[in-house]
Amino acid sequence: MPDKKRPLTVKEKKLVQGIAQGKTKRQAGLDAGYTGKLETVSTTVSDVLKKPNVQQELQRALVKHGIDIDSAVAPIGKGLRALKMNEFTGEVTEDIRTQLSASDRALKLLGIQQDQPTQVQFVQIINEQKNKYGI
Repeated sequence: MPDKKRPLTVKEKKLVQGIAQGKTKRQAGLDAGYTGKLETVSTTVSDVLKKPNVQQELQRALVKHGIDIDSAVAPIGKGLRALKMNEFTGEVTEDIRTQLSASDRALKLLGIQQDQPTQVQFVQIINEQKNKYGI
């Protein structure tokens, strides 16, 4: 069993810094010094990121950069309520394109399958809720 208090290696520190700066996991891994085929680097990085001490350091680094669950999810909530204004008439209407994009992201966060159209997924969710609450 790995020791949760083991200090991070130089590569692990660089990996965490790269991810906190917004790099992809693969790019952060390459920049940190992980080598090999791209698939190998991605697999190695995924394994490293599962280590409790690396997860703790990544969480700390993200918070330091002002990234937490609330700030990450807030734009999705705003997107779900997006409006747009017709620049000629001044009429304000729902921005369906932005709302659907935000909906897709929200569903992905909730772990709902993305291989079906959003409408089908909503019907499934509604049916699940009906079954759950006996409606």
